[in-house]
Amino acid sequence: MTVREAGAAFWKDGGARDWDCWVPEGHFNLSQRFLKCAQHIQMEGFHQVPVTLSDGREQPVGVAATYRNTIDGADLGNERIQQAVHLVRGAAPRFLKYGVIEVGNPAGVGFPVRSSLSSTEAITTLARWAQAEADRQRSSLVVIRDIEPTIAPGAVEVLRRLGFVPSPLPAAFVVPLPFTSFNEYKAHMRARYRARLAGCMKETASLRVEVVEQFAELAPQLTALWRTLYDRATQYRRLVLTEGFFASASDMPEAKVMLLRRPDDSVAGFGLLFLDGPMLRFSCTGFSREAALGEGVYFRLLYEVVRYAIEHGCKAVNMGMTTAGPKMSVGAQPVHVSAWIWHRSALQRQGLGWLTQNLMKPPPPVERNVFKEDVPLFQDPALSEQPVTPRP
Repeated sequence: MTVREAGAAFWKDGGARDWDCWVPEGHFNLSQRFLKCAQHIQMEGFHQVPVTLSDGREQPVGVAATYRNTIDGADLGNERIQQAVHLVRGAAPRFLKYGVIEVGNPAGVGFPVRSSLSSTEAITTLARWAQAEADRQRSSLVVIRDIEPTIAPGAVEVLRRLGFVPSPLPAAFVVPLPFTSFNEYKAHMRARYRARLAGCMKETASLRVEVVEQFAELAPQLTALWRTLYDRATQYRRLVLTEGFFASASDMPEAKVMLLRRPDDSVAGFGLLFLDGPMLRFSCTGFSREAALGEGVYFRLLYEVVRYAIEHGCKAVNMGMTTAGPKMSVGAQPVHVSAWIWHRSALQRQGLGWLTQNLMKPPPPVERNVFKEDVPLFQDPALSEQPVTPRP
């Protein structure tokens, strides 16, 4: 098997034909149009390199998203680690900064490759290619993202054999929706959570929900609101969204922006949504601290996202990572995925293994018992590792 960079032709309008035929329903964030949108994010040293996999006869057998960037190890740890690292950087500015070849999606969660090969063959091919690229470019690390260990045990075994070590990522939060209406969703809640929903709706009654399909003109405002959250964050600050990202997203038919407007028509907060087969993807949000504390914007957004998903026939909402408490309070369940890391130095590989399993391991979310009866988790198709057949 060989791996080749897709090249400049990928970014042209015709590039979608030979790429998107490999991308199944429910894995929109691996599509050519989404990766083009992701070109507008900012990340230190960021450069996307989509690749294709071919067999010995040079026939395509799959596609994968990869990119180069610089990881700041301090951002992945807790505040105690960050403070210690910043002290060391007074004398060594590049301490815990690594040049990386990363296999996965830079702005979404999902199994990093779609191929007619088994996940074991595909991951073996990609991992060996990425290791060779790291040696050639003298990058410190290879990171293979978004592997759910229970779903892809073959891929996990391959990565261990090739010297990769697992690094648990913050859980993604998925709300399963076996409900035919928002009223049915409410009826299935335990009294405590049903009362919380009713209180939120009462508190935020003055806010009006508006869903917008063309939102390029709102890009400056959305960026500013998103930035208010980013500037308050203490972890996972690798990726910066730009006006170009929101403007590009507006061109995609899957994208919607949900606005919460005040009586004076000003925007209190927003959520960027993508309709993706059976999934609704809650990509990002933005609101001020005052709007969250004084106007109840965040919880209202979460409830309205769930309502929108139910009304549009979605089987689940992927609400992304972070803010475990609020998301689990509306019925989300944690999905645990890992990144697998390989360092060119065997000694540093061992050190990274200890570091990621101890000091950088995210704390487990506190479980909520939102519904009267257990609601089975819906498997996000983007995390599936099953082989695919290209569409004609």
